[in-house]
Amino acid sequence: MKPVALRSQDENRLGREEPSDVMIILTQAFCPNGHNVVRRDDVLFEGHPGICLVVRHQEFSGDVVLSPIHGDHTRVGAPQTLVEGTKFKLCCPECGVELPTIAPCRCHAGGELKGLYLDKNKPNGQTVAICDVYGCHNSKVLDSLDVLSELLPGDEA
Repeated sequence: MKPVALRSQDENRLGREEPSDVMIILTQAFCPNGHNVVRRDDVLFEGHPGICLVVRHQEFSGDVVLSPIHGDHTRVGAPQTLVEGTKFKLCCPECGVELPTIAPCRCHAGGELKGLYLDKNKPNGQTVAICDVYGCHNSKVLDSLDVLSELLPGDEA
């Protein structure tokens, strides 16, 4: 499924487009080996299954389920012992492969944006990138490496 960015065609007095009420919801996202990580029907976010990833950091390794709604920072399963700013590995829950680095993150904790593919044929550039630092909410949705949606510090969900 190809993501679509929709915007209002109306412009305000400054010549900028008005924000739209469009939400980007991931209905599928694949690890480098083609496993769909949008799989947790038992953990729903506004009725949508969550993105399940294995998070690994020192003594902790376990499932964390993220909201599939871009801009919603809700997550389930992260231990209370993880401290904001902790860098960790993000892995596929089915095969254990670590997600590839797409780009450095703009956060101050030295994070990297890790990629999930929106198509099983991963090299096509349709990618979701999320930061590997606990508490960093930077993320991007890319189509052929053009940014469709980006959440940076200070953006509100």
